[in-house]
Amino acid sequence: MPSIGIANSYYPYANYTDNASKGNRSQNRTNVNSLGAAQTDSKIKMRSESAVRQFINRHPNHKHNVDKQVRAGRSFLIKNNADAVDRESMTMEEYKQFFTSLMDSIPFDPSQKDDIEIWSITEKGWEQMKNDPEYEAWVLGYTVLDRAVHFPFAYMPGYSPNYHTEHFGATIDEHIGQSVPMNSSKEKTASDPEEESWWVKRHKRYKQLLAENAEIARQRDKANQEILQEEWMRSKGASLTSMNSFSTLAIHQGLLGSHKNTSI
Repeated sequence: MPSIGIANSYYPYANYTDNASKGNRSQNRTNVNSLGAAQTDSKIKMRSESAVRQFINRHPNHKHNVDKQVRAGRSFLIKNNADAVDRESMTMEEYKQFFTSLMDSIPFDPSQKDDIEIWSITEKGWEQMKNDPEYEAWVLGYTVLDRAVHFPFAYMPGYSPNYHTEHFGATIDEHIGQSVPMNSSKEKTASDPEEESWWVKRHKRYKQLLAENAEIARQRDKANQEILQEEWMRSKGASLTSMNSFSTLAIHQGLLGSHKNTSI
């Protein structure tokens, strides 16, 4: 079963240890040190306020299931020798590569081999996971247990593979997991508003995600263009100022020369 990260949420892991990445990590350490104690305090606060603990405090009846998912995530990290990896020294791009590699290595039950899964994570979700080990373990553990589910009817005639979507934010409450048969023969009618509403809602949600990512890219490009334009204008202004000064000096010297000739 393929697992696909959409838009800006998917990053291949192949080049994680190349020299360019090592250079990025060195620069990242310099940048972190230059930000001072404020950013460090912010990260400590984020870790102390685990998204998992906050969710359990709000929904104590879900504690058993959530703790089970966290344990599954931690076991998966230990099994893959990823529990002791230093997340803080990674840039965000490197962390996305690292985490995506872990997600891609989570196996699917054979009964899901023909299913398709698309997963996505918001930028705030990435930040939360990078600085909140318990929430990172929950996302992985939820995925481990979900992909391990066995569907006993998967091998029966007429069974349709499923299309799964998993969307993660910065809190457990923001998680949206949905599944629908890819080859449903059931006809939609006016008396079946819930199913039609679900399809419309899903379609709009993915259009919104794609639009948000496109807008982020557009704003980034616009900002870069404005910076380049400002630098060009400053450079052009400096050149004009230099030329004007030279012209004024030349005119002034010419007038002085003319005055001296008249006096003679």
